[in-house]
Amino acid sequence: MKSFVLFQKGWGLSRHLPSWIAGTGLVAAYVAALSGLRAAPPQLQPAVTLAVGANAIDLGDYAIPCVADWNGDGRKDLLVGYRTADKVALYLNRGTDAAPVFTNFTHLQVGGQDIAVPSYSCGAPAPWVCDFDADGRQDLLVGNGANGYVNFYRNTNTVADPRLEPAVLLTTGSSALSVAWRATPLFHDWDEDGLKDLLCGNGDGYIYFFKNTNAAQAPIFAPGMLLQAGGTTLNLSIRSVPRVFDWDGDGLKDLVGSSNAGVYWCRNTNHNNAPLLHPPVALQAPFQGLGLWPINTGSRMRLDLADWNNDGVIDLLLGNADGTVFLYEGYRFAFSAITAAGQSVTLQWNSAPNLKYDLDSRSALVSSWSTLATNVPATNKITTWTGSKDEAMRLFRLKITP
Repeated sequence: MKSFVLFQKGWGLSRHLPSWIAGTGLVAAYVAALSGLRAAPPQLQPAVTLAVGANAIDLGDYAIPCVADWNGDGRKDLLVGYRTADKVALYLNRGTDAAPVFTNFTHLQVGGQDIAVPSYSCGAPAPWVCDFDADGRQDLLVGNGANGYVNFYRNTNTVADPRLEPAVLLTTGSSALSVAWRATPLFHDWDEDGLKDLLCGNGDGYIYFFKNTNAAQAPIFAPGMLLQAGGTTLNLSIRSVPRVFDWDGDGLKDLVGSSNAGVYWCRNTNHNNAPLLHPPVALQAPFQGLGLWPINTGSRMRLDLADWNNDGVIDLLLGNADGTVFLYEGYRFAFSAITAAGQSVTLQWNSAPNLKYDLDSRSALVSSWSTLATNVPATNKITTWTGSKDEAMRLFRLKITP
């Protein structure tokens, strides 16, 4: 018997509980087997502040994070561009890949000198770690906040001990590549032709696509084109940062971005080699007293995406104007267990603090739903509800209370 999933308008997973399974020890296994039958966007936990020991990461102003394994030890590290020093801080992970721990930071250097990308106002350097020249070693791109240039720092040593050459400006033709101001680069094969391209946000909120027209070992970029969404030029509001990820798990890469106005998802409904983006939809997280609310920590939000805790669900990191970095842990909104004992049934689901839930049930033979409970408060990351079991109960559905 099949389960079905309702994700529209906040509905979570429905679970079909067959009569022959009710009250047996097979319920949990049956529910687990049904988990993930259909993909859906992750939900986000409330923000927590990344820290060094007991102290929040706070480098100064306008933090721009990038998660990458900088020293090739299999553990994710954290790079943060910031002002007013206009440098890139490196926090090496002294914990595990699934539970990062930071003890201090150093600055990325070239020839024994800290990399500095002078800017002005809120134009912090924007780091992106990638193998730019396809030699198997991680290199560094840094977007310039002042003039929109992108600096390329080649790693000439090893994966375990990167050593960077002086910056070379990326170009289009004979001119320096520029997005005018507040460049936030991302190296990704956008058109799936086997060559990585450059996507770059800018201070006006646009996302530029610079196609690689040469080779993986020596990228040459065509003039920039502005990405479209919903049949018009995409604009996320000022100071945009692009990331590419299959946000809804449908096998198509989407665009996830941030700006001064919020954090957004542009769904791709075409193909990976020719993305067709929908207009941006604001991503939400739980806030105390508000329930789900669009993410907005103030101006100068800059995001990155990573599976921070290795649980198979993407997480969101957000650099803030005050120099801090927030982590919004991602989770799957789904039932985790359904058990029946005597005259009661117990439901458990993945949840988040600051949220409440409405719960319904119905028979498999009728189309109308009956309300079991409303405004059930979350009890941290797993919420449990127990009520009287009716033999007619075969389907359960759950939604976040508006």
